[in-house]
Amino acid sequence: MTIRVAAYQNFAKNSHKERVDEILEVVKQADQKKIDFLCFPEGYLTGYYEEKELAEETALEIEGSEFKAFLRQASIFKTTFIIGFNERQGHQIFDSAAIIEKGVLLGVQRKHFLYHNYFASDDEFSVFHSKGITFGVVICMDSNYFEPCRLLALKGAAILFIPMCNKVPLNHALTSRPNYYSHFVARSYENRCWLVAADWVFPNDGKNICPGHSVIYDPNGCEQARSVENRYDCILLDIAKDSLCINKGRRVSGSPILKEKLNSQN
Repeated sequence: MTIRVAAYQNFAKNSHKERVDEILEVVKQADQKKIDFLCFPEGYLTGYYEEKELAEETALEIEGSEFKAFLRQASIFKTTFIIGFNERQGHQIFDSAAIIEKGVLLGVQRKHFLYHNYFASDDEFSVFHSKGITFGVVICMDSNYFEPCRLLALKGAAILFIPMCNKVPLNHALTSRPNYYSHFVARSYENRCWLVAADWVFPNDGKNICPGHSVIYDPNGCEQARSVENRYDCILLDIAKDSLCINKGRRVSGSPILKEKLNSQN
C-alpha cells in the first residue's frame, strides 16, 4: 500500500481570482493523478509581500466570504492540500497555511519564526489527520530550528509538509541550489519523518531571485525527489505506508535511561 504526495512549484498570479483559478486547476490535476497530499508554497493563495500594506489588502479571514467561497470550490476534489496564505484575525496578520480536505478546513498552522515583522507570531504546532495519516505543517523558516518539527514528531507526525518562499538577495547562498539541504537532512532524520517542501519561483529582477527549492526527503535524511530549477514543476512520489515511521523510537524520544534522568530532575 502506498500514498502519493506532491509539491507544487511556480510563480503565483497577480490577482486573487487568477490565483484561485490556478490553484483549483492544480488540485483538479492532482485529483486526476490520484495524489493524496499536495503541498503548495508559502503565501500562495494571497501572495507573499515585503510591503505591509499589500499584505493587509490581500489577507483573508477563514470565516470570511472569499475564503469560504474557495472552500466550496475545492469541495469536489479528494486530494488533501496545504496552501499558504496571509491570514487576518482581528487586527493581526499571520503567515499561515490552511489544510483542506474535500472543501473542509481541517485546520490552520501559523508560522512562528517570522521573516517580515508585520506578521504576528504563534506558538501552537498541531498535527492533522487525513486518509489515515498523521502529519504536520512547518512553514519555511520554522524548519531551520529543531523545536517545531520535534514537537510535531512527538505528537505522531509521519510527514512534515513545508510551504516555503525563498525569495533571497543575489548574494545569498540559496540563489542556486545546493547538493543537499542540511536542515532538511536533519529535520527528516532526527524526527523519522518524510518531508515534503514546496517553494516559489522568482525570476532574477536584479535584486532578488528564487530558483525553487522544492524537495522530498525520506526519514533517513535522503533526498528522494527535487524540482527543476527556475520554472514550474510539480514533483510527486509514491510512499510505501510501511515506510511511515509511526513508532519514533530513541531517535526522537531519547534513550529510556536519559529520559528517566531528565524527568527526575524536573
